[in-house]
Amino acid sequence: MTRPTLLLGVLGAGLLALAACGCGRGARAQSSPAAATTTIAAPVTSAAPAVDVAAYEARRRDYLARSATGGGHHAQLARLELGLPIDRRPLDDMLDFIDSRRDTADFRATALLRLLLLHGANPALPQDWLDRARRTLLGWRYWLDQPGRDGMVFWSENHVIMFAAAEYLAGARHPQEVFTNAGLTGAAHARLGRARVERWLDERLRFGFSEWCSPVYYPHDVAPLLNLIDFAPDADVRTKAAMVLDLLLLDLARLTHRGSFGVTAGRAYEQHKLSGRGQSIGDLIEVLFGTRGGFQHAGSTAATSFVTSRAYRPPHVLLAIGQDGGPPRRVERARVGLRFDQAAAEGIGFSSLDDGVFWWAQGGYMAPEVIGLSRRMIEAWGLWDHPAFAPLRPLRHAPEPLLVGLSDALGPASRGSMLGGANIYAFKTPDAMLSSVVHYAPGRVGFQQHAWQATLDLDAAVFTTAPGNLGHDGPTRWTGSASLPQVSQHEGVALILYDPPLGQRLLFPQETHALFPRAAFDEVVERAGWVFGRKGQGYVALYSAQPTYWRASGPDAGRELVAPGARNAWLCQVGREAEDGPFAAFVDAVARARVDVQGLAAGDLALEYDAPGVGSLRMRWGARATLDGRPLHVDDFPRLDGPYARQAWGARRLEVRHAGLGLVHDHHALVRAGEGL
Repeated sequence: MTRPTLLLGVLGAGLLALAACGCGRGARAQSSPAAATTTIAAPVTSAAPAVDVAAYEARRRDYLARSATGGGHHAQLARLELGLPIDRRPLDDMLDFIDSRRDTADFRATALLRLLLLHGANPALPQDWLDRARRTLLGWRYWLDQPGRDGMVFWSENHVIMFAAAEYLAGARHPQEVFTNAGLTGAAHARLGRARVERWLDERLRFGFSEWCSPVYYPHDVAPLLNLIDFAPDADVRTKAAMVLDLLLLDLARLTHRGSFGVTAGRAYEQHKLSGRGQSIGDLIEVLFGTRGGFQHAGSTAATSFVTSRAYRPPHVLLAIGQDGGPPRRVERARVGLRFDQAAAEGIGFSSLDDGVFWWAQGGYMAPEVIGLSRRMIEAWGLWDHPAFAPLRPLRHAPEPLLVGLSDALGPASRGSMLGGANIYAFKTPDAMLSSVVHYAPGRVGFQQHAWQATLDLDAAVFTTAPGNLGHDGPTRWTGSASLPQVSQHEGVALILYDPPLGQRLLFPQETHALFPRAAFDEVVERAGWVFGRKGQGYVALYSAQPTYWRASGPDAGRELVAPGARNAWLCQVGREAEDGPFAAFVDAVARARVDVQGLAAGDLALEYDAPGVGSLRMRWGARATLDGRPLHVDDFPRLDGPYARQAWGARRLEVRHAGLGLVHDHHALVRAGEGL
């Protein structure tokens, strides 16, 4: 094997290790100035609330009681809140896990700080346990530049804020004491943590969440944000944290359909995609909006943190939006994160360690643009022995031009974990929702990205992937995609093309497939290459240019539609009885519509579809889609664009309006105003 070939293999192994490392697998207050509420201006309107606040408060109480029935450490927090006896074993296990410094120890540290800051003076907590908890906080490693060699993952978006908030709050809790791991006082740790907290909060206010709409990682943003809102010593931090949490809840409110956060996502595992019931964020959605029909879990990370918050109150406008108010058909667009070519305009570089943390938080580890910086970060922070980076050690001293060239040769994989620069499109009616990430990284390996989905309720959902064959963290059969599709969408129609590069065809199964759970629908009809489903008054139609068959055995029997062949063109259209008439009429109209696929075997892959009620849609691989001959989308969406909120990219003011209610953010003045705050 030649040296370049060997180094390509090493870099490829490193990419797989990074994909698998991280990122977390899928949890009466003391009187203190830190628990003060965030800065709030006068309400933006005097209109009467359009939400049932009493019902919302009842759901908060109900979930607190439900959480207390669990067996984990979050359940013990709920039991302390309710004055119930606790089980010490989960609390000891939590400290053992934090002390072990394993991946996701920061999840437990976030929960530990919440428990201590709320109930550190509660006599129900044994003194010897409190003493050990103090030693744990004083002896822990809070950032990459602090002493230690361990398996903790610090760098994805959710981890960055958990470590930063933990350092800030632990340091503020023990300002005069020396933290034994780094030899710094708590006050020094608090200053370091606050700087990283503020950078992260400012980036979310500017760029949104690069782990967009993640049903598994949004909870791990919610928990540290609530800790900051409830306990941060600095008012500006509390206000910014509340604004960022508002943005996350705005995503939940705009893009939840019948209780399911079943939308395109930057990171999602199969258990959160195959059914809306498995979404980690689900119980918080039920607390907020009451649209899921009940709670699924006891002691969930986001919901337990939320119902124990003293300072945060969701703006009433977000509760109203989440309860399916608004136009009967609407389009929501949003842009999140940065591509590498957008960095200079936003003041983000490629030289400092802080720059590197920004790109790592977006999943940009080994792309050609950052691989040299990544190596300097690994060197500076002594990460060559970390499980994520150990496979890269043979490249430790390779010349940087060679390193960049190797990364470029592996471009579909080396750029595959990069999340930034996503344009999100969603079409929503009372009966169906269709969402996608438009023209996003087609052909790249998608380790955990979820490109598109049609959602009719918690169980009736449809999407496609190119199945992978790697471990839990993807790409697997349903997590991520061995090759991301090129997707474009106009209202209720999505065009989906798969054309993987040669390397992915050799490494992964040469097929695409769809989740179409027949048992979840009231009716399923197959005609002319289409599969149609009806759930209540909502409809979905799915077409594959390659012939398909239903998986007949195994866990996916009856819900997996398989299309052999690496290249394929799929179509999805959603409808509803109120607009499209009876289900039979929808089936007839779609089945008779012209579909033309070119280049399925070789050449340029292209798809044309005369969509009933929409127009003539066309998309060719590598080119923008058109509607009746006109370009369908601009290159980049606004930060937010929909019936409730419109915000230009770079704007520092946000207004959300619905049903006479409002929310205003002014990032410069640090003003957060609205009903219910």
